[in-house]
This record gives sequence, C-alpha cells and structure tokens, in this order.
Amino acid sequence: MIDSATLAQINGEYVMPDDAGPAWRAAHAAGIDMSLIEDALRMTPEQRLDEHQQVLNFLLEVQEAGQAHASP
Repeated sequence: MIDSATLAQINGEYVMPDDAGPAWRAAHAAGIDMSLIEDALRMTPEQRLDEHQQVLNFLLEVQEAGQAHASP
C-alpha cells in the first residue's frame, strides 16, 4: 500500500518536509511554491547566479527584439 505522502509526490504535489518550521508552513499556506525554493537551495550560489544571468540575458534579448519590431 502506498502512503499518502508518496502518492502526493507521484502526482506531482508538494510534500511538506517533516522538519518544516512555522514560517515555512505559513509561506506554503499563503500559496508560495516551496518546491522552487527547495530547488534553489540545492544549487550552489554560483549555480543560482548563472541561472539568474541566463534568464536576464534571455529577457534582454526579448526586449531588444520587441523594440526592433516596434520601430517604424
């Protein structure tokens, strides 16, 4: 028999860590996707900065493309 936590994880639902404190639980209850926080915390600071830079570069490219098509 599969327990409810394993079933939730299989279905892609967030499973609250057993050691989650009150602030963590409150953030989850407020609708914050805590799985994204957990994923970020698994990365090194350098990896997080690299990911941030990649997204920033992409957004700058999109902005430039939008400006190029908006010009007469």
